[in-house]
Amino acid sequence: MRAPTVTRWLVGGLLIAGVALVIPVAALAEDAKDIQKNERQLQAEAKKVDADAARAASTPDGQRRLDERLAKQFNVDPSVVTGLRNRNLSPGQATIALALSQQLMKQDTTKTLTQQQALDKIMTERQAGKGWGVIAHELGLKLGHVVSEVKKADKAADHIAGKPDKPEHVAKVDKPDKPEKPARPEKPGR
Repeated sequence: MRAPTVTRWLVGGLLIAGVALVIPVAALAEDAKDIQKNERQLQAEAKKVDADAARAASTPDGQRRLDERLAKQFNVDPSVVTGLRNRNLSPGQATIALALSQQLMKQDTTKTLTQQQALDKIMTERQAGKGWGVIAHELGLKLGHVVSEVKKADKAADHIAGKPDKPEHVAKVDKPDKPEKPARPEKPGR
């Protein structure tokens, strides 16, 4: 009688240990999916910023105005934005870096981290080949606010760029007139 009780306890203990091991693994898989999803969303938003920024840069003073707008949005000197562009970051990528650095500064409870230090930390991670989502995850940052900031930057770039050029208006080709329909014959009287 004693052997089945021990077996039950042993099996029960193994089941509990197995479940305890599976839960963290499942949580890690969910984190990885979230990171990939946020990374894709960030990249899509950055491409929109890049397209609008390219249009803005083609206008007189457009690049300067765009740099000033981003600097104002992130409360940095325009030279910081220019410096990011000089590091071969597109406007969209620079916006993500600035937004992440702001999030990192908000997370700093000692309030000793400067914007430049936060930005340098983000850029060091990026230059190490890490994606934006991985950087955010490792630093404990949430990407929801970052995505919002990138969308805001896109609206500003779109505004600076103005409406995209429409293709040349193609004149309508005249259609031949429709032939007249013959008159209906009158109905015979009843």
